[in-house]
Amino acid sequence: MEKISEHVYWLPPAPPDRPSLCAVEGERATIWLDAGSSAAHTREFLVALAARGVAKPTHVVLTHSHWDHVFGGDELEAHVVAHELTADYLHELAATDWSDEALDRRVSAGESSQQHADNVKAEVPSPRDVRIRLVEIVFGEGLDFELGGVRAQVRHVGGDHADDSTVVYVEPDGVLFLGDCLYEAPTGGYTVERATPLLATVRSFAAVHFVEGHTETVLSRAELEEAIAEATPTAGR
Repeated sequence: MEKISEHVYWLPPAPPDRPSLCAVEGERATIWLDAGSSAAHTREFLVALAARGVAKPTHVVLTHSHWDHVFGGDELEAHVVAHELTADYLHELAATDWSDEALDRRVSAGESSQQHADNVKAEVPSPRDVRIRLVEIVFGEGLDFELGGVRAQVRHVGGDHADDSTVVYVEPDGVLFLGDCLYEAPTGGYTVERATPLLATVRSFAAVHFVEGHTETVLSRAELEEAIAEATPTAGR
């Protein structure tokens, strides 16, 4: 775990498919950005933060509904905050069969990739007890958290990777938590109609530090522009 700014702690991504997690600590409260890919992943961050004297979160903001960002939510005694689409998708995840047999069936049917199934099996060993914490606070365009000396601005941005993608801008730290929004669609590629407004919104924040879901370093503004160049579709693409 690293403290990447005055108020933000970061647990970098790790195998098999663990995404970045962040905690934003204010004078009055602490919130998390994404919930973790399993109870073990979430506990790891809780223990690391407790060692630094950081309080448990009052809220956890989900960047989107993909399993690796939400499976750890039931381990937190915190209010779950997410976009209205994410709230709907979590109901679907909660009704999904996550057994080895069901994962294998979905791979055979072409409904998911072998890598996806392997990652779930590695992160949450069988017999698998997946408990999806449903969303308690739902937003449309966004909302703000005033934590005491620090503000977290939560904004829905969409995109090709997930239409429910949300980012969180932490000020005055200048940290933008991107989740997976800059990554391509699960089936590959980008589209002009989804990528163009997303990239414009990401650029509009006065951030200097950028945290992506599965990138092992915190990006500078220049490095963000390189990532944006890769995510910018050409006409007709």
